[in-house]
Amino acid sequence: MKGGPAVPNKELDVGLCVSSGQVFRWRQTASGFIGVDGPNVMEARKGRGGWVLESRPDPDAATRLFQLDRSLEPITQEIIRRGPELKPFIEAYPGLRVLRPKRADETLFSFLCTTNNNLARITRMVETLAGYGKRIEDGRFEFPIAERLAEVGEAELRGKGFGYRGRTISRAAAQVATRGSSWLDSLKGLPYDEARSALCELDGVGLKVADCVCLVGFGFETAVPVDTHLWRAACDLYFPEWEGKSLTEKRYLAVGDLFRDRFGEVAGWAHQYLFYHRVLAYRGGKAPVYYEQ
Repeated sequence: MKGGPAVPNKELDVGLCVSSGQVFRWRQTASGFIGVDGPNVMEARKGRGGWVLESRPDPDAATRLFQLDRSLEPITQEIIRRGPELKPFIEAYPGLRVLRPKRADETLFSFLCTTNNNLARITRMVETLAGYGKRIEDGRFEFPIAERLAEVGEAELRGKGFGYRGRTISRAAAQVATRGSSWLDSLKGLPYDEARSALCELDGVGLKVADCVCLVGFGFETAVPVDTHLWRAACDLYFPEWEGKSLTEKRYLAVGDLFRDRFGEVAGWAHQYLFYHRVLAYRGGKAPVYYEQ
């Protein structure tokens, strides 16, 4: 692969980014990673002092996905200024970024695969859904639009191992298709709370999935998805009185509000470092990673 100048390690770690539960169509290769975003195939190779990126056919697609038009240092320094307790996590994962995929609909349907599921199975499901889309090159497809997923139907998805998610994906796809091709992207222009509420009207979309779409798909960086990993971390750091208790809607909202109050416009970034730390700790226990609603 060709690619431009290497992006310094302190600014980007592709391996951390693509394994951090934000995207699910990246694979490790002998020299780095390869993935798909929208109609683009991207390759990343670890070079001397950093990562060399190539995207095709749009040569700027990788810059957009990894938000390389923004320096990471001011973001991480702002997190530390507002919450010094997160400094060890930020220092442990240099180059971890919040991603910005091209298509919010892929983000939505990918996260509908994550509820009560493990990472290997999530990856297989997302690849299966992608297979209904337009072929880009051998073995790689552009994610299908909602109308196409609605045509697939619940029975076929159940037959391919989606379980009850076959129903929620089919119904949510039909709802998105009915609202029109521009509806999902139009939510980006709403205030965050309104966009999240609109997403929660879709079948199978609760607060966690909606916040994942708001953060990763829409770019609302005050969105804070709270799954079981972040819930336990939040209890350790901020809500010791809730240790061992269940994650109710009221507590979910309280965790998000605390992050927004404490970290402001970088709340979603702060969440990502803490979330990923807990995910890695969980993987170290030889257990599958679960994303629970």
